[in-house]
Order: sequence, then C-alpha cells, then structure tokens
Amino acid sequence: MTIIAKGTEVNGSVDVEGNIRVDGTVNGDVKATEGVEVGKSGRIVGSTIESKTAIINGYVESNLTVSQHVLLGSKSTFVGDLKTKSLVIEEGAVFHGNSAMSDNEAVQRRANEGVGPTDFSGGDRTVGGGEGRTDGTQNPIGR
Repeated sequence: MTIIAKGTEVNGSVDVEGNIRVDGTVNGDVKATEGVEVGKSGRIVGSTIESKTAIINGYVESNLTVSQHVLLGSKSTFVGDLKTKSLVIEEGAVFHGNSAMSDNEAVQRRANEGVGPTDFSGGDRTVGGGEGRTDGTQNPIGR
C-alpha cells in the first residue's frame, strides 16, 4: 500500500500498483490498480481518479471512475462526476456533481427482459392528488 501521509503534498500525477491511502494532499490525477482511500485529513484535487474501489472520508475535487464500489463517508466532500457500479453515500456527506451507475451485466439482463427505464407497462400512472377534478379521482398522465 502506498501512503501519502498527513503533512505531505504531492504535485503531479500518482500511478500506483495496488492501493493508495491519502492523508496528505495530492494536486494531480490518481490511478490505482486496486483501491483509493482518502482519510479525513486527505485532499485530492485533480481531473481524474481511477481505481477498482474508493473510500472517501476527506476532500476530493476530481472526476472519479471506479469499476466496483464507492463509499462517500459522513465527513467527506466530493466535487465532480463519478462513474461506478455501486455507490454508498453516508448521511452528512457532501456530493456536488453527477453520478452514473451501471453494472454491464444487469443492464444487459434488463434489456433482454424488455425492461427499460421508461417501461411503464401495467396500467395508467397518475400525477398529483386529482388537482382540478371534482370527482376525487386523479388525472392519468397523457390524458
């Protein structure tokens, strides 16, 4: 495991075999073959972070691409876009950006089953509590 200790500042990209833990500051991109962990005192500011897993408990300002799992801890601040298979955001975490989650196998399975994000088969959908109706029924979408 590579450790960037508290009080240490790295300016430039970091590319490690295995895991990296950042308790200091990295001003640049981070790439790890396994995991990236940012401790409470840790700070990464760059354009990209890539790894299999990420645990963020400090400050990160970067786009994050993680193939398996991301955890944003309760004291973390994450500014940027992220792509991952699994995302957990603990209460108290700050996340400002966009997320895209996908498991290629699950997406393919759902596509083969004919289930998509806009598949509303199975009946009418309603909006609101029947605003503007005097008979107490709800207004179906598209009618």
